[in-house]
Amino acid sequence: MTKETGSVAHVWLAESAGSEPLRRLPSQQRSRQRVERILDAAGDLVAERGYEATTTSLIARRARVSPGSFYQFFADKRAAVKALSARNLAVFAERLDEALADDRFKHWWDTVDVAFDVYVDLCRHHPGFRAVRFGDIVDTHLLDPTQDNDSVVSSRIASLLHARFGVRDTPPLRLALLTTTKVADALIKFAFSRSPEGDEEVLQQGRRMLRIHLEGYVQVGGTTESAPGTTHRA
Repeated sequence: MTKETGSVAHVWLAESAGSEPLRRLPSQQRSRQRVERILDAAGDLVAERGYEATTTSLIARRARVSPGSFYQFFADKRAAVKALSARNLAVFAERLDEALADDRFKHWWDTVDVAFDVYVDLCRHHPGFRAVRFGDIVDTHLLDPTQDNDSVVSSRIASLLHARFGVRDTPPLRLALLTTTKVADALIKFAFSRSPEGDEEVLQQGRRMLRIHLEGYVQVGGTTESAPGTTHRA
């Protein structure tokens, strides 16, 4: 996806600049593909075995690279998982950007619904994303040393709501979005514990709960704006 100035992905990735824990940047396509395979392998192994049981040698073997090739780019498995966490955030931002380009989405509650649905879809189709998420399994401050990973995501959603819909970016809203992010993650984990595809009834209840919680904190033009009845999209 092309990242244009002003897009969600462009803003989020710019804010994450310098966080990629690569020893060196891959300059050739072949090297970039090798790094992508390493990240894919790390995510799959964490999903299958857990973080503690995943080793650099297992990652290299799964990625079909030599241990030396792994260490050209990453100091250890933590660095690889940190890079995967940064990629997960980038993919989430890009998917959200693509979805919100649809002219049907014109209100703040659409952003909340779409963000929830994009996250669920990534969890459904990418076990490595569901296992690693934004890096909490390694370090709750993996994306930013000054704030936890959920705060990074929720603060960027607050910036998006402000830039796109004129929602006032206030401390209470940021706290409400942080609470929403943590609750959404717990609900999604619960949904996938009930069904490999994510229990849809749990997910629908989650969407309703998140809207109800947020609507008391969303102010547009100085007034609190309530969301309409929750719609359910597959």
